[in-house]
Amino acid sequence: MTNIQFPVYSISISGCLSWQLHALNNEGNEGNQSLTRRYYIIQKGMNEPESVNGVSGDMLKHVQAEHLHRVAIQDELALSEGGKQFHPDRIGYDLEKGLPIFTDADTDLATKTNQVIQRCTMSDLEGFMVTVKGGQTLKRESVIEFGAVVGLPTLVKTQSYFHAKYGTDNPTPYNVQVSSGLYATVLNIEAFRIGYNPHTFNYSIDITERKKRLDALLKSVLYTYLQPNGAKRNTNLPHPDHFEGVITVSTRRCPAPMISSLETSYIRQIHSLADTLNNLNGADTVLCFDFNNIAQFAEQIETLIERAQPWESDNAEAIE
Repeated sequence: MTNIQFPVYSISISGCLSWQLHALNNEGNEGNQSLTRRYYIIQKGMNEPESVNGVSGDMLKHVQAEHLHRVAIQDELALSEGGKQFHPDRIGYDLEKGLPIFTDADTDLATKTNQVIQRCTMSDLEGFMVTVKGGQTLKRESVIEFGAVVGLPTLVKTQSYFHAKYGTDNPTPYNVQVSSGLYATVLNIEAFRIGYNPHTFNYSIDITERKKRLDALLKSVLYTYLQPNGAKRNTNLPHPDHFEGVITVSTRRCPAPMISSLETSYIRQIHSLADTLNNLNGADTVLCFDFNNIAQFAEQIETLIERAQPWESDNAEAIE
């Protein structure tokens, strides 16, 4: 593959993931029985909905944010005090503690958003919402979006296993639900929004800093699939044994196509969509990076880090 660089407007991942013997996402307990998260899947040709095991997008987003935090610390990216502490309010923590974030000149949403983007990588990429002095709501939508990871009908199985917790008194019996199978996963990254201030229609940080944040975000996505943190990992560490799919990248104002692996022909359809979008918008509008296993997925992320460049435009983006 050539090392030609390209601007990145958006990135999508559509994949089929295999996790064996995991209990990553539970909804609680009923008596001594843990309850795994379930989703209803309704597909063409089904006579009735099917309940399948899954992991919420909220959990994957939290895992990704954890990895991003570690990368940002290591790479010495700009972080607010809340960002450094991995506080859920991020820049909101600094404001609540009365830390010097805004000057007397920062009176409107445009200048305040500018300060937040410059000061905090976590707030820029992961989003936040906080009410500031004067009743203004300062918010930012997340640059990265996750769908729930859902089991492919007939290709995922959940079973309850008996355990006993031993202590100084009598052992406590309990049951844990453990799942294995193939799962559909999707995510989208609005890469053009990294460092973008929608109130001023320009970027609050320079292209060098935006490149660092884009690379950190891509690393965090890779680490999310390499180490999917969640429940019961001390004794039910998942066996990740397969991951295949397509990473799509759009280099112009065009969505990077994404189709769930719940559709068996998703890879072929994604390539067909890429061809159509390239015909409509020009060659190389959409680039496809296929992977057939976990190692190839890592290689494709490495390729993106080497070749992908931050989006540049003097024209307004219709967002938020």
